[in-house]
Amino acid sequence: MANRSTGWIQDPGRLENLIKVVELFDHNSQTHQDLLKYLILHKVLPQDGMQTLINELWSRNGYNNYPRITYKSLVGTAFTPRSSARCNGIVQALIPGQRRAFISDWPANNFIRWAETLGFIQYYPVDDAYSITSFGLRLTQDNNVNAKFNVLKEALLQYPPVTRILELLYIEYNKIPKNPLLTKFELGRELGFRGEDGFTNYPQHLVVDAIVTNLRQKNQILTDWEGSSDKYARMICGWLKHQKINWVEQSVKTVSVNIGGQAFATDIPQSYKITIDGINAFRMSRARSRHRRKTKRVFFEMLATKGTDKGYLRTRRALIIQYLKSWHTPYQIQTHLENRGFNNTSINIIKYDIHNFTRIGLNVLSNKQNQFRISDNIINLQIPTLAIPQLVPSYITQTKLRLSTLINYIDHSYFDLIDLGFDGRQNRLYELRIVELLNLISSLRALHLSGGNRPEIIAYSPDVNPINGVIMDSKSYRNGFNIPNSERDKMVRYIHEYNQKNPNLNSNKWWENFRVPNYPRSPIKYTFVSGNFISQFLSQIQYILTQTGINGGVITSEKLIKKVDTVLNPNISYTINDFFHELGCNGLV
Repeated sequence: MANRSTGWIQDPGRLENLIKVVELFDHNSQTHQDLLKYLILHKVLPQDGMQTLINELWSRNGYNNYPRITYKSLVGTAFTPRSSARCNGIVQALIPGQRRAFISDWPANNFIRWAETLGFIQYYPVDDAYSITSFGLRLTQDNNVNAKFNVLKEALLQYPPVTRILELLYIEYNKIPKNPLLTKFELGRELGFRGEDGFTNYPQHLVVDAIVTNLRQKNQILTDWEGSSDKYARMICGWLKHQKINWVEQSVKTVSVNIGGQAFATDIPQSYKITIDGINAFRMSRARSRHRRKTKRVFFEMLATKGTDKGYLRTRRALIIQYLKSWHTPYQIQTHLENRGFNNTSINIIKYDIHNFTRIGLNVLSNKQNQFRISDNIINLQIPTLAIPQLVPSYITQTKLRLSTLINYIDHSYFDLIDLGFDGRQNRLYELRIVELLNLISSLRALHLSGGNRPEIIAYSPDVNPINGVIMDSKSYRNGFNIPNSERDKMVRYIHEYNQKNPNLNSNKWWENFRVPNYPRSPIKYTFVSGNFISQFLSQIQYILTQTGINGGVITSEKLIKKVDTVLNPNISYTINDFFHELGCNGLV
């Protein structure tokens, strides 16, 4: 049985094409007839399953005797290389591509997920197939374009992340009515389950920092530097700015950042503001009466998107959502979870889950008795029966559960560093989040040095005559980091370049970033940061010490979070100098 995720959509395409995709499931629609009469015949070769696709379009074993079509026939398959791709799916044939007469399997998949997420089609896992719903028939059976878009508006208001985006833009409108713009980074920061690999966000001030120091790469940075939540926000705003929806307008926002005591500004074109129609839509999406609930479509798969713990996190959160149909305290929720096999779920984790429900667009209420309730009418949330291993938290989630009881002075969103330290595919975001974490300490200044041939991160005490400075190298590997010789030698080179400060060694003079206006008085230190360290890392640290005479070490993401939290704790006499001292332990901090 296939596991088809739905709920969060990336790269979906045009709303007009979404309507066509829903119409293919209605045998009374012109779109369905077009597929049968010529689109399949002209775009799909016999050896690529042309007759199978036609037969499935003719099937009548779905909802109310409408077609029930398998995922494979809808989406087709990929070809390697892509340049040799042929059309072998119904959705592929339906939607023209930019360079070919059809789209590939990836955008076809996104259209199917999108249609299901908005409630227009239903998935049948038994045979990995889809059929139209009664709601989908409302979309297909009206030939008036405006009427179709009214159904789309109704579907969008039932999709919680749309409500969340409108809410954020509405709040900004009330704060700054003359220019209520939010960038995709500002929206992404407040969207989704914060602190998880599946809902990443690029810190805007660090993006702007990178742009103003690399102006030639501005367009590339704005395109490539995008977390998953940033992308979700941009995609949703893309739907809402459609002229037939008109809930959001796109504009350019000028964003400033302070670098070395100077203010710099850059424009971010992916910025959005709410319209009057959008304000009315947001108000419609929220219950205005104590007894009236607004329908929200929440799929099980929406509650976590990545990692081996998807099943665990989705089930825990689904149980909480269902329980919050009525008022309950976090302690009652904890007991409810324990009765269903979810032990060791801290009160902090429960509160954080509840907070995150608001971040996906649900309306969570609280009262003076410290009780919570979700006022929305939740539909489509079904908890499947999962195998026991899927309901046992992994090392990453166990680490987060443990940290949730220990960390009191850092927002738990920084727990995404635990995921990123093992991800291996989001190294730049890992670096930026480390910089953001370190800058929570007022007596520390951390910088991300964009560009090649220089360290990724440096940090120092931001005084006129600073005491300490450190060169940091963050590495994300699924099974842990062993400091290979190439990375060891690179660190040795950085230390020599810093000590000699000779532009003949490196013309970019990266070490000048330590001047404020003087260099740190103490010898520079170095640190490797990763999810875990394995194999020869201790001998590599000893090698660096022998070659440079400089003290350094390694620190895990978990330990770094703990150390920063300890520095921020006013009840403990642990200072930034103590932190720097530990970074020079010539071992594992």
